[in-house]
Amino acid sequence: MSKKNTKSGLSSDQQTFEHRQDNTDTHMHEDQSLRVPIHEEELSATKQSRQIGQVRVDKDVVSEEKILEIPVTEERVRVERHAVDRSMSNDPNAFQEGTFEIPIRADQVDVLKQVRVAEEVEIGKEAVQRTEQVSGTVRHEEVRIKEDTTIDEVPNR
Repeated sequence: MSKKNTKSGLSSDQQTFEHRQDNTDTHMHEDQSLRVPIHEEELSATKQSRQIGQVRVDKDVVSEEKILEIPVTEERVRVERHAVDRSMSNDPNAFQEGTFEIPIRADQVDVLKQVRVAEEVEIGKEAVQRTEQVSGTVRHEEVRIKEDTTIDEVPNR
């Protein structure tokens, strides 16, 4: 009977161990070890920003008539004649022709238009975060090791 080594699982008459992976032969001696990669998939997610809509603000110009009540002043001419009977000394200005001009004043209303800001509409955006669940199927490799080692009993010396 041959003795089997419990560490490597090889009997002393076996010198090599073959393991096939990726169509490449791997030979292993007793004093060497074998590394077997174990694979597993992970889920990860990426995100990208995309336009989902838009807000449109239309501004129209509307005309309307406004009436203002403005108090104005104007002068009017009033002519009164009075009968007078009085004597007069010799006045050098008597019996001279001439024209009298009396200015008459009135308020004139001018309509002025002035543009002013009456209101502002502020349009802003804010980022709101939410959580979205995504799922996918992932794979992984599991390793099962079955040790089938027999040790022949050696009598105590």
